[in-house]
Amino acid sequence: MLNFYVCVAILGFITWRIVKLTAAYLRIGHIPGFFTLFEPTTAIGGSIPSNSWNLGLSFTWLRKDYLYKQYQSELITIFPVLWGDCNVYNSSPEAARQILSTNAPWHRPEKAMKAIDIMGPNVFASEFDYWKKQRRIASPAFNASSYRMVWDETARTYHQMMSRPEWKSKAVVSVDNFNVYTRKLALFIIAAVGFGLPLEWDEPRYNSRGDMSAEEVITQVSTNILPRYAVPWWVYYVFPTKKLKLIDSAFKSMELLLRNLIKKRNTEMKKRIELNEDMDESIKDVFGRLVLSQVQNGAKLSLNDREIIGNSFIFLFAGHETTAHTLSATLAMLALHEDEQEHVYQHIKKVLPDDRAPTFADYDALDTVLATFYEALRLYPPAYMLTRDNHEDTIIATPSIKTPGETAKIPLKKGTTVMSDMVGLCYNERLYPDAKTFKPSRWYGNVDRVFAFGYGPRICLGMKFATTEATAFLTLLLRDWKVELNMLDGETKERWKTRILKPELVITLTFDQVPLKFIRRQASE
Repeated sequence: MLNFYVCVAILGFITWRIVKLTAAYLRIGHIPGFFTLFEPTTAIGGSIPSNSWNLGLSFTWLRKDYLYKQYQSELITIFPVLWGDCNVYNSSPEAARQILSTNAPWHRPEKAMKAIDIMGPNVFASEFDYWKKQRRIASPAFNASSYRMVWDETARTYHQMMSRPEWKSKAVVSVDNFNVYTRKLALFIIAAVGFGLPLEWDEPRYNSRGDMSAEEVITQVSTNILPRYAVPWWVYYVFPTKKLKLIDSAFKSMELLLRNLIKKRNTEMKKRIELNEDMDESIKDVFGRLVLSQVQNGAKLSLNDREIIGNSFIFLFAGHETTAHTLSATLAMLALHEDEQEHVYQHIKKVLPDDRAPTFADYDALDTVLATFYEALRLYPPAYMLTRDNHEDTIIATPSIKTPGETAKIPLKKGTTVMSDMVGLCYNERLYPDAKTFKPSRWYGNVDRVFAFGYGPRICLGMKFATTEATAFLTLLLRDWKVELNMLDGETKERWKTRILKPELVITLTFDQVPLKFIRRQASE
């Protein structure tokens, strides 16, 4: 009898998959593609390494040199036989612009937003009129005052870092993993400018009672989003492992910290408003401006506590790991390309003669510094996938690869999911000739082609936040230090690059470690 039910279950599963695959093939089978066992973004497909029968989560990176070229198409289909949905993957900038443009019938799928609304609704994990409300309220918090604060806080944190024993008065500093420093830098900036919580470099991770510091709470939350999303709430009580306890404690501490901060700032602002203080001028941190909107505008025209917490969480996540890893990648590429590094250094000296301190007023003039960041961001895009569902039949127009000079018009029926592959886009030779080469000059006057921050009305709110932080930090560091690779004995640059710059694709594209060496520049250089 048991064998009978097992056979029935297997037969039912096979029938279900055949029906599902047939329906998908009728919908998108006209687009070239291939079969695999599991959809890469599912738990099982993403956890199994990439091989001949399973793509794996990192397949767009591992196969970037030939994934689309082999089919002579910038849109391809993937049909998972055993598990997952059949989707279209896109590396066409024209298609991406069409899909991500204003009023396009493409929207974020619900399952793609669940992982980023685990602490509350936010501007990233919302759609339609609710997204418009979130965006309208959140956008003013990112302004010139905030960016000036980003610059000043970056400089303050950089000088704190330089005062550490491992840097102070040293002529040569070898770092096994520079991600440790860039993570801390990005965390400090987002804490100060995002939440009005300036942190100190030497603050201990835990206090005398064993409670996590604000730095440790934010670190644990930003690095454990995936397990928090994937593990059901009851597992924390039934299987309370040390790791799960740490994650649970961090997220609960984060929510408590933010709720207490909302209450405190709310009370402070009401008192200051009664004293007729100019709140718009004095409140510069993003979190404070969200609370100020709540105090001044009432419930209908502001975010509630849950929404402020949700937006604070997504600003934290988007601005921490992504910026940190891109800064490390930028320095790694400059160490690999010494001529580019020297060019940037001479540019900094020209903009900042007599070694004067850079200010936010220098941001636009330091465009060559920012170009190196954009190029590293292109080569290693942290947000490597943007997912959209089609809510009505659409025709995607994109240049034909098979017939150069002609436009391919690809019909996509309602219900199709398109994954805009940021790796494929950022290595598209039509948009970026000689795409595998580190060439910052491609960004001189061409910043409209920065796809790594998204595109259209939903472009990343924190783009200027991140570029201001990057420009300030890179300017200060490259003016004071020459960056070299921290290599193993007998290792070449190419072997170092192969060993180190092999990213992992999970929630974002990240590096395990980036070992670098810093040589202090002489004042006369």
